[in-house]
Amino acid sequence: MGYYVSGEGNLTIKNANLPAAYAALMALQNAPDEVKHGGSFSATETRRWFSWMPEDLTTIPTVQDVFRELGFEVEVDGDTGDVLIGNYDSKIGDEETFFIAAAPFIESGEYEWKGEDGEFWKWTFHEGKMFHHTGTRAYTHATIVSA
Repeated sequence: MGYYVSGEGNLTIKNANLPAAYAALMALQNAPDEVKHGGSFSATETRRWFSWMPEDLTTIPTVQDVFRELGFEVEVDGDTGDVLIGNYDSKIGDEETFFIAAAPFIESGEYEWKGEDGEFWKWTFHEGKMFHHTGTRAYTHATIVSA
């Protein structure tokens, strides 16, 4: 079970910001269980962690590895060392929590999502803040482009 989504965007974390971004992402290790959607559940014990992530986040060595582990296509610019976060195509998990933590270090840009039921939403990043946009897509008119 789960809700499948696809995401498209090109978000950048500058090389100079990677140490601070990594520290912010690793601080999620101590986040309250209420924000973690993965885990192990039995009649005798419940342990919580973030969906699609290892129980111990500190086993992930780099920012790019954090986003890869979440399921994103990630590249490192060979010239600058900047981390480039690209497409996503999987079940939804705790991605938003990680982007909120990294928002102060993500360059201005946007990321658009489409859910398996056709729902659309997007995130925009501007001046260290993340904005979640919901709404509808509307096409107002069409023009003939072929006979």
